[in-house]
Amino acid sequence: MRNKPYKITAILLAAGLAVLSPLPALADTPVITAGSSQTGGGPGAGPGVGPGAAPAAAPNAPDQVVPVVEKYSYDQMVQDLNTLQGRYGAHLQVHAIGTSLDGRTLYEAVLGNPDAPKHILIHGGIHAREYMTPLLVMKQLEYGAEFYDTGTFRGEPYSGILNSVAVHFVPMVNPDGIALSQFGLDAIRSEELRQQIQQAYQEDLAQGRTQESFDRYLTRWKTNGRGVDLNQNFPANWDLVTASPVPSYGTYKGTSPLSEPESRALADLVNSRTWSATVSYHSMGNVIYWDYPGNQVQQASGELATVVAGLTGYQTLPSSGHGGFKDWTQIKENPVPGITVEVGSVSCPLPLSQYQEIWNSNWQVWILVAKYAMTH
Repeated sequence: MRNKPYKITAILLAAGLAVLSPLPALADTPVITAGSSQTGGGPGAGPGVGPGAAPAAAPNAPDQVVPVVEKYSYDQMVQDLNTLQGRYGAHLQVHAIGTSLDGRTLYEAVLGNPDAPKHILIHGGIHAREYMTPLLVMKQLEYGAEFYDTGTFRGEPYSGILNSVAVHFVPMVNPDGIALSQFGLDAIRSEELRQQIQQAYQEDLAQGRTQESFDRYLTRWKTNGRGVDLNQNFPANWDLVTASPVPSYGTYKGTSPLSEPESRALADLVNSRTWSATVSYHSMGNVIYWDYPGNQVQQASGELATVVAGLTGYQTLPSSGHGGFKDWTQIKENPVPGITVEVGSVSCPLPLSQYQEIWNSNWQVWILVAKYAMTH
């Protein structure tokens, strides 16, 4: 999420594209590779300016791997990626793309033909307290793998679309912050980081940025393990970002663009290949942000937003923050069309009661965007 001048309670996030450069597996967790089968219906593309018809409910996979739980953790995600790889190895590849400050491997899962002519990127969990988005992205990945060989979208087999467009999922960009928000200070391994988090709390108290108890404060944590907002850490007018001048639970942009290993991992992924589209999942507001001053792919981003709004029923809005992932990918050399999708209708962390509506609205977004990329 990100502070915006709009009346919506949603907060801006950045969507972007990324590229796959398979990095070596890191020692703390095994690396993965897999694939399988699918189904599905086809969303209509509406004007994307407000809620539309209720989204169709998604069919369930017969033997689900990814559990629908309120606190979907990093360790659970790694376990699920391994299980999915073992089950669907023909269609799914998993790569390490970096390491977080606290030593957690960052993963990318690629569904479809890795040598496809087109590629799209979907990521979640860049903000700590928005940890329902990694669950959503992992369920999309599982659904696509399960129905790879049997599913259809607007009458076209998933397998045909995924032969032409590889879908890259980065489910959890900020695993340290998510662990902290979910389980508290003991979830952080590094003593140095624990001390920095405690210092951030004292500074936020002193500056009036919070009045919460320490435990409650941590549940609201948004930044990475040393208090940097990863979605204000990209080179998109980074010097114009005005927020906390020091590490904080919420809005510190870091010492320089891409100062954090997590943001660098995404940037390296983006720079590793040519992308057709990117989707960044954030919470909350049920809106889609698609534009940014200087956007070099404005028309394509607007069209993508309209198509996704037609499926989800979410409202579309431009965005005016700085330092965001989507913003950077839209203005950089070799720009990429992208959108930020803000899911949920209450403050983060979202309760589990929000999940079913979010899933019903978003379960086909990944294949819709792949189909869009195939034909544009």
